[in-house]
Amino acid sequence: MLALLSTALLAALPPAHAASLQVSPVILSFQPGQPALGLTLRNSGDASLTGQVRVFAWSQNGKDDVLEPVQALVASPPMVVIPQQGEQLVRVVRVNRQPADHELTYRLLIDELPPPQGAGTPGEVSGGVNFRLRYSIPVFVPMAGAPGEPKLAWILRQHDGVWYLAATNQGATHAQLSAIKLVGAGGESFEVSAGLLGYALAGSGREWRLSDKFPASLAASGLKVQATVNTAVLPAAAVTVGP
Repeated sequence: MLALLSTALLAALPPAHAASLQVSPVILSFQPGQPALGLTLRNSGDASLTGQVRVFAWSQNGKDDVLEPVQALVASPPMVVIPQQGEQLVRVVRVNRQPADHELTYRLLIDELPPPQGAGTPGEVSGGVNFRLRYSIPVFVPMAGAPGEPKLAWILRQHDGVWYLAATNQGATHAQLSAIKLVGAGGESFEVSAGLLGYALAGSGREWRLSDKFPASLAASGLKVQATVNTAVLPAAAVTVGP
């Protein structure tokens, strides 16, 4: 299974020089005591490519995701050159292998870098763009013992005339959120996301901006959210409408 692009191409590239890096798997989940996992980078193109793998601690501040450099998890090798139609195994290694007292969360940012200037078509890299595409791969290290299930609370709030849906998670394990729909007391509904919306990490959470098509009439008592959490369809849950 190939990872979906987490960030769109930052520049329109000629078809003959399109980005060709593919990554699998799309999620890395350690087992208790497991020291390392493998990630496969594939080159589907007709020329060699250079890839870069960086590791960040991943947290949330209630509004957004926060990424910070970290040394507790490393990728080896962090830079790769993959021949045409070839692949490279990257090991993701826990430096500190002590049992965790809470779920640890990381992100791998994997970039396909452009060829050196002069190696490709003139004008292929311009405007300060320094990568062709980027994948963002979540990495989870479970806490010792049975972590239980996510415990979610949903809030609909407005900032500067824009509506946001927030999810906070007081459970000890992350919640992957997808197929999100808001349903009013009268049965009217608004689809927030048909596919993956994002994650509410254990003991934290974040918010997502709703599209301008969101009907303000739904922001009333009796609002509920339908959601798929960690691939399980859950019963509709109440949404608090806040300021």
